Amino acid sequence: MHLSQRCKEVLIGTILGDGCLERNGRNVRLRIDHSLIQQAFVDWKRRELQELSPSIPRVVRRVDARTGMEHLNYRFSTRSLPLLNDYFELFHAGGGAKRIPASISGLLSTPLTLAVWYMDDGGRRGDCRSGYLNTNAYHLTEVALLQGCLAKSFGVSTTVHFAARKPRIYIPKSQFFNFCDLIRPHVIDEMLYKLL
Repeated sequence: MHLSQRCKEVLIGTILGDGCLERNGRNVRLRIDHSLIQQAFVDWKRRELQELSPSIPRVVRRVDARTGMEHLNYRFSTRSLPLLNDYFELFHAGGGAKRIPASISGLLSTPLTLAVWYMDDGGRRGDCRSGYLNTNAYHLTEVALLQGCLAKSFGVSTTVHFAARKPRIYIPKSQFFNFCDLIRPHVIDEMLYKLL
């Protein structure tokens, strides 16, 4: 089975963002899980990832153990597929937590992939005309790989800010206008609030 180029680009952006690759028997599946208020984004991802045979999205209630608050999420999973095993090996070397592979510049190379990642993990700062990508789960060396990729592939220079002592890619005002123009054609209407 081979994926179309567009499906691969959406898949990579999703994995960089909130997508979760899970071992399910011998093969791997992709789980998409967002807050119910992002239903339109989940439905868009499901359409874009049709080649991976996604399930019908469903509403899931969960209770945050720390706060006791109930949250409604909207999620789907793909079929467990051999072709997803390679992506799991790339992004979960050794089967551990999600990591950024050294080959990321060959994977994060199109505005569509960047737009999907940004819709998942990005945001516009409310206090200035700049943006960020939440990279809190990655090590500083991995964040540096992503920064290098953004500069080389897209001409976007970034810095690192720390939130709760975790690294986050900061896109300064001087770069954020061009960044927004680059990804705007691929951002769904419901996510345009994240752009300038």
